Amino acid sequence: MSSSPFEIFRRNLKPMMVFLTLLALFSFVVLPALDTYMRRGGGMNSDPVAATFDGVELTRARVARTTQNHAAVVRFLSELAGETINRGGVPQTPGFQYDEQSGQIQSLGIDSNPGEEATVNTLRFYNEAQKAGFELDDAAIGNWLTRFTDGTVSDGEMIAMLLRSSGNQLGQQHLYEQLRMHLLADLYQRSSLVGLTNGQIPVVTPLGQWENFLKLNRKATVNAYGVLVSEYLDQTDDNPSESDIKDVFEEGKERLSYPGSQSPLPAFAQPDSAVIEWVAADLQSFIDAEKAKLSEEEIRAEYERRIAGGDFQLPVESEEPVESEEEAPAENDAEEATEPAAEASDESGEEASDESVEESEAADEGESEAPAAEDSSSNSSLDNSVRLVMFQEESAGAEEEPAAAEESAKEEAPVEEETTVEETAEETPAEETPAEEESAEEESAQDSEEMADEAETATEDSEEADGLEMADDAEETTSLELDDEPETRPQSFEEVRDEIATDMVVESARNALDRAITEANKRMRLYFSQRAVHESNVSVGVQKEEDAPKRLDLKEMAKELGMEYGSTDGDLVNRVSVEDVGPGASYGLGTGFNRRGPPFSAMMFGAPMQDGTVLPPQPEFSPLRSVDLERGVSYISWKTEDVPSSVPELDDVRDEVILYIRTREARELAKKAAEELAATAGEGDKALSEIIPEDKKENLIENVGPFSWLEQLGFMQTVIAEVPQLDAVGDEFMQAVFTTELGEYGVASNDAQSVYYVVTPTEFQPDVEELREQFRQPQQRFMAQLLGNQDARNIVRGFYESVDERTGFELRLSDDE
Repeated sequence: MSSSPFEIFRRNLKPMMVFLTLLALFSFVVLPALDTYMRRGGGMNSDPVAATFDGVELTRARVARTTQNHAAVVRFLSELAGETINRGGVPQTPGFQYDEQSGQIQSLGIDSNPGEEATVNTLRFYNEAQKAGFELDDAAIGNWLTRFTDGTVSDGEMIAMLLRSSGNQLGQQHLYEQLRMHLLADLYQRSSLVGLTNGQIPVVTPLGQWENFLKLNRKATVNAYGVLVSEYLDQTDDNPSESDIKDVFEEGKERLSYPGSQSPLPAFAQPDSAVIEWVAADLQSFIDAEKAKLSEEEIRAEYERRIAGGDFQLPVESEEPVESEEEAPAENDAEEATEPAAEASDESGEEASDESVEESEAADEGESEAPAAEDSSSNSSLDNSVRLVMFQEESAGAEEEPAAAEESAKEEAPVEEETTVEETAEETPAEETPAEEESAEEESAQDSEEMADEAETATEDSEEADGLEMADDAEETTSLELDDEPETRPQSFEEVRDEIATDMVVESARNALDRAITEANKRMRLYFSQRAVHESNVSVGVQKEEDAPKRLDLKEMAKELGMEYGSTDGDLVNRVSVEDVGPGASYGLGTGFNRRGPPFSAMMFGAPMQDGTVLPPQPEFSPLRSVDLERGVSYISWKTEDVPSSVPELDDVRDEVILYIRTREARELAKKAAEELAATAGEGDKALSEIIPEDKKENLIENVGPFSWLEQLGFMQTVIAEVPQLDAVGDEFMQAVFTTELGEYGVASNDAQSVYYVVTPTEFQPDVEELREQFRQPQQRFMAQLLGNQDARNIVRGFYESVDERTGFELRLSDDE
């Protein structure tokens, strides 16, 4: 038998190939999966703890499974409610809310936002409810479901719907357990807060409503003098005791320290930070690039086409007629024509008054025939005179025949005079007694008033008639003007050239931008995948570090794709300071029309969201797309270096600790100085401006305001009102201002406790009586009730803190733990 190595190899070729194949499969398939499994806590510790409370350890697997079941139950209840409503019923369970106008279910009666943290809270309050003796058996839950369906869906139909909705993953027992858990957890929390809320509306006493109303509606104007804490630092001990240093460090070593923070609490922990690189696509730059490709002939041809279609037409402004010199005297003549007519009217009125005296005397003597005729004649002449004057005034305003009106007035006046004189001569008796004269004068005055009223009525009737005629004329003129098409002129090519060019390329520019974004995202994601594969291969010994794929050059890629490049230049930024860099003001891609996604800082560094979900931090070199809607810029960014948050050693932050201790001492000195100044001003006769040091006059700001305590941002949302002249004032400052009487002095710090203000109110507005009148309106009281009160909020916060402390609650959902 041959012992040649080649012969041995030839005879064992098939088994060796099988072995090598299995080895390759193990190396490239099994080992990476095993490594991932071990990295995530496989083996003995494959199910890490997500939270602990009351000696119970919630594993991540249990939390994930419960959250998944919760989501399935929410989906099932939504479908069940829809089916109930389709069958003519309405769910009758507490907490269910349905908007008939929009057809949307607003609340199911249980938590409708599944999430890991929400699941942890539900489980721990369910545990508290059980300890308190709360129970719900299957019969009670079945009754709840019957009320939820309003008796329109049978038990069999519900189970079939549950299996179909959950993909046969949940049965009746799973449903009952989820409902029991959520209903009891909610019941325990609501029972602990009885007296603080009525459903979703806070319970507020009438006094609390009045206080909330004043905070929103009462405004103050003050004089404020700021005592700066920094000016007292040199009076503090620059070498505090070691025990103080250690105590302050222990207090703030785990509290994150962000730049520009206004909190007066010690904070020394370093927040998670990163070096960020990005590319940006600006739509305007793509439009400019596409416009540069157009020829002048193409733009002019489009201009001619659109001009032929009626575009770019501007109305021709009509020239206003200029008054000729001949028209001015005509107006003067018309004004003069009214004077004789007015005189005629006055004479007619006086003669009519005399006739009234004679008529009354004749009536006493039994002579009643002539006065009736004369009264009719007098009234007629007065009416004609008044109408004549009104006609002349209207004619003068309209620039009509002033000469004819004047001639008419002159003809009327003599006729009236002759008639009046003749009648007066016939009717006047030879002698009159004084009593008769007095009676005649009184009756003449009364008749004059009556005639004046009749004249005024006649004038109004004349004006109405003339006004109607003028309105009809105006309508006819307007209709004629509308029927005539306005004269237009086309805009020149130079005027609309840029607009036409933009319209021609805007669609292609958008497409080019989308292609650039897609290509950039594709390249960056490919590099991220290649890098991840390389790291996995290095961990199992298949590759070496030097075999890493070449890093993608974003600057070169941006130049190639017509995009802009940016970075933090190697500097670390955190979730606060990142707002000052390029994509810091952008948001994630929305899921609906004109809706924004999460803010950039939350996506890049991770954050809990309002719906109960938690955004994980972005891994290194994982591309992140975002959009700045206001600027019209799209971004793709990634971390090139990721530094997790860390607790420093005392020696690393010793200087910061000592500075905090000295600042704390300086605050006490500044506060004491402010209080002494306020006491001096309050006891003496001098104003605040007269007792402050000369070199500190610039720290006095007078007539600050008016400002209110709170400003309302939206429904049930308020913030401390901003006072731009002062430095970040808060609740303590507002408390001092609005509880200090006019002319008195109070002391309060700003939010950061970097300034202590001596304040004296100079005016409150509006006055209390006006505020009370406004407060009597039910809507005002209701809005004040919705704000709740701070005491109730403190009680709620204290309740949850006491539960956490009593049960030893600890949440461990972050990836760092």
